[in-house]
Amino acid sequence: MPAKIATEESLEQLEQLEEKIQRAVELLQSARAEKEALLRENQQLQRRVAEQEHLLRQMQESLNRFEKEKEVVRAKVRKILEQVDVLTQAATDAS
Repeated sequence: MPAKIATEESLEQLEQLEEKIQRAVELLQSARAEKEALLRENQQLQRRVAEQEHLLRQMQESLNRFEKEKEVVRAKVRKILEQVDVLTQAATDAS
C-alpha cells in the first residue's frame, strides 16, 4: 500500500510540475509574441519619426527661402519708396 500511495503522490507531483511547465511555456510564448509586436511597432514609429524629420527639414528650408525672399522684397520696396520720396521732393522743390 505505501508504495501505491507514494506512486500516486509522485504522479500528482509530476502532473503539478507538468502544469507549471506548461504555464511557463505559455507565458514565454506570450512574452515572445508581445516582444515581436513591440519590435514591429517600434520600427513603424522609427519610420514615422524619420519621415517627420525629413518633412521638418523641408519646411525649415522653405522657411529660410521665404525669409530670404522677404528680405529681397523688403529691400526693393525700400528702394522704390526712396525713389518716390526723391520724386516727391523734386516735385515739391519745383513748385
